[in-house]
Amino acid sequence: MKNKDNIKKRILSTPGIGRTIKILICIARLPSTEDRVLTMGENLRTQGQSFNKDFGRINDALKDTVFSQDLLNKQLRLLEKSIGSHGSAKKEASSNDRLFADDHALDIFYATFEDRFRGTEKMIGDRLKEYLPYFQKSEINFKKFPVLDIGSGRGEFLQLMKTIDIPSIGLDINHDMVSRSKKKGLNTIQGDALSHLESIKPQTYGAITGFHLVEHIPFGTLYRILQNCHTSLAQNGFVIFETPNPENLTVGSTTFYMDPSHLNPIPPALLAFALETCGFSKVEILRLHPDEKIENKKNPSDIERLLYSARDYSVIGYK
Repeated sequence: MKNKDNIKKRILSTPGIGRTIKILICIARLPSTEDRVLTMGENLRTQGQSFNKDFGRINDALKDTVFSQDLLNKQLRLLEKSIGSHGSAKKEASSNDRLFADDHALDIFYATFEDRFRGTEKMIGDRLKEYLPYFQKSEINFKKFPVLDIGSGRGEFLQLMKTIDIPSIGLDINHDMVSRSKKKGLNTIQGDALSHLESIKPQTYGAITGFHLVEHIPFGTLYRILQNCHTSLAQNGFVIFETPNPENLTVGSTTFYMDPSHLNPIPPALLAFALETCGFSKVEILRLHPDEKIENKKNPSDIERLLYSARDYSVIGYK
């Protein structure tokens, strides 16, 4: 085997003949070399196509990333604007939601408004006399548990309590109303109902009243006031709340809105239900003050009842 290899090396190293043989060998190998070259070229082409595809995907992904970042930045800018506008709207809403009674610059205006449109003190005092039996029949010791009149205004109900020797305290947010009541010798304090009721001990009062009060208060706050009324009452104490009656269409659509401090009419069944859910029992609805056109009429028509029926109502509930 070694002799053959030596002979092959000597022949290939021979000048002329060896070179010719090498050329012939290369020529003989050309087909297989071409195949290998072609195969390599095809592989390179395939790899190039794959690279182009991969590069395209990477480029698209980069574009999407840039687009997504731009979109994200836009969304963040919109969110910042939304938060800013929401804050401004909230501040504006807080200003708009401020209750009429909270603006004490309007205290004198509202006091004179009541003088003009509520009716005279004598007329209101006479109307309130229909509630006297509730106090006269009560077994509450009012000397120990006095009456609290929320929204006592000009003091008509306080004066009525004075005539039957029942101690009473008036509470009103209006400075001018409180000042006028004090000048009449009435026991009146200035403040809002919820803060006052939350600050006192349980079972402080024998009765709590509010005449044309509830329609001035947002319902959520009113409900908390009713809850605190229940806590603040002595056992067997009671509440009386009178308000305009929206069952009367004239009241519900027109006269109710004559008072700029009114918020929303409250249907009788709703106010009675609110008392019940706050723990009051024996809740009754008392419809009051029908128009003279049907006050003494035996069989008013449906239209007459809708237009001229009770202009006010009250709810009474016991602890």
